[in-house]
Amino acid sequence: MKILFDATVLELPFTGIAKTSLMLYRECLAQRPEATITGLHRKPLAGIAPPGICMMRCGRFFSSSRWRLSTLPRQVARQGATVVHFPWNGCVPEGLHGCTIATTIHDILPLEMPGSFKNDQDELRYRRDKQQDIARSQILFTDSAYSKRQLMAQFTLNSEPVVNYFGPTLDSTGDALETKSASEPPYFLYLGGYDRRKGIVELLKVFLELHRLQKLRCRLLLAGKAHYFSDELKLLIDEGTQTGAVRELGYVPDPELAILLRNALALVYPSRFEGFGLPPLEAMHVGCPVITTACTSIPEVCGDAALYVDPCDSRGFGEALVVVQDDEALRCSLREKGRRQAVKFSWEKTAATFLREIDGYRKLKGTP
Repeated sequence: MKILFDATVLELPFTGIAKTSLMLYRECLAQRPEATITGLHRKPLAGIAPPGICMMRCGRFFSSSRWRLSTLPRQVARQGATVVHFPWNGCVPEGLHGCTIATTIHDILPLEMPGSFKNDQDELRYRRDKQQDIARSQILFTDSAYSKRQLMAQFTLNSEPVVNYFGPTLDSTGDALETKSASEPPYFLYLGGYDRRKGIVELLKVFLELHRLQKLRCRLLLAGKAHYFSDELKLLIDEGTQTGAVRELGYVPDPELAILLRNALALVYPSRFEGFGLPPLEAMHVGCPVITTACTSIPEVCGDAALYVDPCDSRGFGEALVVVQDDEALRCSLREKGRRQAVKFSWEKTAATFLREIDGYRKLKGTP
């Protein structure tokens, strides 16, 4: 089997889709050592691919659209690919022949979130592009049963989408994770970047109010690339940092992130829109309690292992933060439940599903 994939996502910092894509391909090679997996890209990569995965830079002088329309199909034909995978929500070009096209559409959240489009024309363009990607794909993967239902409700499909959950990407081995000293102040950790849909504004409002009332004695650490999408967010963060209640960490490398999660009172993840929700899985995997919402796909990931809150119910949200801070037995219970829940997700399962679907389709079509 010769798999080529659209590696342009790896031109960006290796977070989210980039990391999970590489974990998938690495495990595919572990299960199929005879396979070759090659990523095609236009710009320099932002990181290093795992051993065994070939990276080919081509068409570097072309524009992004020209590269996708001409260079990528030409390389697919030249390399004799049996499978071409588009891991980054589509962008499938015309002109791919003699191969199986597999596409991962992680979510279609813009169709659900208010204010995602500037006007009706933008929404129509989004729908047209996604429908085109779906029509050009023989196998369609998505990250959750929730995203599958949304795809089936919003688009015309060639076949039923295949739910293929992620596994965790962080190292959970005991030797890799340090324990903070007793003198270090306790903290909650927010992870996921500054995005309105993540509920960061609601979290800061509740946290700072309880901190003023001295009901919360811990700090709130914010991990992820800063993006001040509103004046309100910037004012809240400024207030928190000036009082010492909030600390911005920016991007945190994986080894440090695993340590931060392991030593946190809890991950607080009040997101309202998720196609999967990787941060709660990472937290459970390393033994960090999780406070999150029951919105969209998140309960599929967390099961009964998280403390669920409504980010719009400030009183209930605040009570959850206080009880997790004060109740060590509850934190221990959430840690143990989280570890058991995280075991249900693995890259072995993810790669096995990916390869099984490809094998099944190719056998059905009688292709070697």
